[in-house]
Amino acid sequence: MKKLNGLFINTEKAICSIHESGLMVFNCIKDSSVYTLDYTELKKDNLTLPASYDFYLFNYHFSTTGWLDTKSIRKLPGLKGTIILEVSPNDPFIYCSPFDFDFYCVLDPSMTFKHKKVFIFPRPLDDYKGKLSTKGNDIPVIGSFGFATKGKGFEHVVEAVNKEFEKALIRINIPHGTYTDPSHDFARELAQKCKSIAKKGIDVLITHEFMSKDELIFWCSENTLNCFLYDRNMPGLAATTDQAITSERPLSISDNSTFRHITTYLQPYPKQSLKDSILKSAPIVKRMKEDWSTASFRHLFENLLKKIIIETG
Repeated sequence: MKKLNGLFINTEKAICSIHESGLMVFNCIKDSSVYTLDYTELKKDNLTLPASYDFYLFNYHFSTTGWLDTKSIRKLPGLKGTIILEVSPNDPFIYCSPFDFDFYCVLDPSMTFKHKKVFIFPRPLDDYKGKLSTKGNDIPVIGSFGFATKGKGFEHVVEAVNKEFEKALIRINIPHGTYTDPSHDFARELAQKCKSIAKKGIDVLITHEFMSKDELIFWCSENTLNCFLYDRNMPGLAATTDQAITSERPLSISDNSTFRHITTYLQPYPKQSLKDSILKSAPIVKRMKEDWSTASFRHLFENLLKKIIIETG
């Protein structure tokens, strides 16, 4: 098979988990012996794409590129595919037409849905080359983070720490996003609620810093435990745990469908207590990191292209 030329089309740059997930996928698959891959971002006021590539991979998402008529993508030459971030359990097409792309890269390793155009991928973890913190903490440091959207369960983290520890530091980072909570009122409300319910001896530190991926991974590695106790009801998998897994630190998650890719490995809270997660979960986190590595993700994408090309002649 001749070496292919591809174009990755991401959403417009923003402080946004959808854009960041697109970057993570691109970084996972960009270095290949099977193809070359260029990168661009799609903007509403400039929809022109060069018709000179063998394949195109879109990071299409209904909330950030919903203005795009996906039927128009058929006019491009070569193969056209898209990443799918928002899926219900075993339903990849709730927000994306099954007819307009030649292949669909569904970022949900728990999916067993069978369809000739659907290819199952893990979460795309960063190929982090930086250092991880090795310092010990005098008292447990419990970390959590995420944009200010409903169902993040930051208050549940505080409640869980209250139950199990007499002394601890809870660090919660709630960055201000481009599309979420533009007034920052909800972020401040969440911060106040978390501080108000912490018992004596439990300190709560709230920050609102948008960190780079490398900064966030190192931040996670400083925590005794990274903890995400969502109670939301929405499609898709949580993106916050990506950096927590890359940090290799112990992890605790709730039994929420957004963590279904993790609960196949890890017992959720409260089935496994925070203290037990600190003691037992680090080797499991490392196994997830290995299973979802950049090399594994890229290998799956290379095989996808080879399979489609062979089948289409």
